[in-house]
Amino acid sequence: MSVDYETIKMYKVNKNLFFEGWDGTFFEMAFKKLLMGMASITGKDIKPLFTDRVVEYPLLFQHLNPNAKTILDFGCVEDLLPIHLASLGYQVQGLDFRKYSFEHPNFKFTQGDILTWQPPANTYDVVCSISTVEHVGLTGYGDPEKSDGDKVAIEKLWTALKPGGDLILTVPAGKATTRRNMRIYDLDRIKSVVPNPRIVRFFAKPTRYGVWSEVSADEIKNLVYEDYEAPLSPGQGVAFIVSTK
Repeated sequence: MSVDYETIKMYKVNKNLFFEGWDGTFFEMAFKKLLMGMASITGKDIKPLFTDRVVEYPLLFQHLNPNAKTILDFGCVEDLLPIHLASLGYQVQGLDFRKYSFEHPNFKFTQGDILTWQPPANTYDVVCSISTVEHVGLTGYGDPEKSDGDKVAIEKLWTALKPGGDLILTVPAGKATTRRNMRIYDLDRIKSVVPNPRIVRFFAKPTRYGVWSEVSADEIKNLVYEDYEAPLSPGQGVAFIVSTK
């Protein structure tokens, strides 16, 4: 399936967030000419690519405990998830190695390295981390190198979780490997780093440009991505995990 520029223009805008006062008219015209020129020169179609967020956010909201009030969101930069949660009335604490740009009365943010962060014990009703722990310790975001960074990060998130609370994680799923600043997990690798996984669901795309659907653990462990080095969203599999403390 290919798309035209008007479709790109419509969907490249984040409908959750606009930047008032920024005039993008000139840039959009230049972008249009560049896209059309590249398409005509290369003969390639411009294709839509649906990332794992298509399934991650719906699953997170589907599995949130209705009695939860406090949430820790690790790895929130480049996402609006903490603003979504804060807008729904949750008291949200964000944690990320990089600076977070937005504010909300129900949202507090700490900029820091989770590997040196001292978690407050038994504090949050829910701790979540969406497509983040797989990067910890691989230096791709300026963080220090640590081969078991994912395991250390998860242990700290677990410490911060209240007894009876839920740890909700998503990670890239497929044949277990480490590529392009990310670890990829099958069921065995998940169990080696996540305590007491109560729910583990896998979703995959048959190709980079395919659509997401739920698959089995056996299907995931043999999934090899088409292009691990793709500059935009190489992932073709994702695991959704819930652990109750």
